[in-house]
Amino acid sequence: MHAKSLSRLPLYQQVKRQILERIAEGEWASNELLPSEWDLADQFDVSQGTVRKALSELVVDGVLYRQQGRGTFVAEPLDDWAGMSLVSPGLLTEKPDRLLREFLGMTRVHASEELAAVMKVRRGAPMHRIRMLWRMQGQLVALDDVLLPVERFDAVDTRWLRQMPGVWAMLQQHFGTRLRVEAEQWRAILPGREEIQLLGLQGELPVLQYLRLSCDMQGVPSEWRERWCLTDKFGLTRQENG
Repeated sequence: MHAKSLSRLPLYQQVKRQILERIAEGEWASNELLPSEWDLADQFDVSQGTVRKALSELVVDGVLYRQQGRGTFVAEPLDDWAGMSLVSPGLLTEKPDRLLREFLGMTRVHASEELAAVMKVRRGAPMHRIRMLWRMQGQLVALDDVLLPVERFDAVDTRWLRQMPGVWAMLQQHFGTRLRVEAEQWRAILPGREEIQLLGLQGELPVLQYLRLSCDMQGVPSEWRERWCLTDKFGLTRQENG
C-alpha cells in the first residue's frame, strides 16, 4: 500500500498494516514473541492504546496469538485446507494424516465473466493459475486449481510455491496476506478429461468437487479454488481451528 493511501487509514489500522508487512518480510517468524506494546508504541510513535487495538484485531484475524503472562506471538499460517481434512470413513475422531503437496506448475489465464464477478475484477483480467496434487499415505487424494489476481499478486514466484507448504502460507509469508474462507460449495460431478488424467481415474466416475472463495482480513476477494477430492476411501471433515 502506498504511503498516501496508508495515511488515510485510522492510526491503529496503519500500525496493523505495518506489523503485517514486517511479518511478511520475515522480521518476526511464526511462534516468535513480538516486542512489548510499549516498545512497539515507541517504534511506531503512537500510543500504547493504539498498538493494543492493532494487536487485538490481528489476534482476532488469527495472525497473532496471546499467552497469558508471556505476550503476543506470531501465529502459524493456516494451510491450504483451512481446517478441512481427510479421515477414514466412520472414524470421526481420527487424527488426520499429513497431506503431502505436489506442485505441478503455474500459468496465466484470463478471468471469465463468472470468475470476474466472484473475484470483483474486470472480465478478462489476468489471473495466476496454480495447479497442485495432494497425497495421503502415498495415495493421490485431491487436485487443486488455484486462481489469484495478477494485479494484486504480480510478484508470485514458482520458487516460493515449491518451497512453501501451500499457497496460503506463501501469500502470508511474501505478501503479508492472510486468507479466510468467505464461501464454499460441494457437489458431485464428472471431472473433465484433463482432471481424469491427473487424478488417475479409470473411466468417467463422479468425484467430489469443492469450490471456495477466500478473502483477506479486509474482506477483499483474493483467491478462488477448485478442488477435486477422491473420497472413495476417505471422508472429508472439518476441524475447528485452534
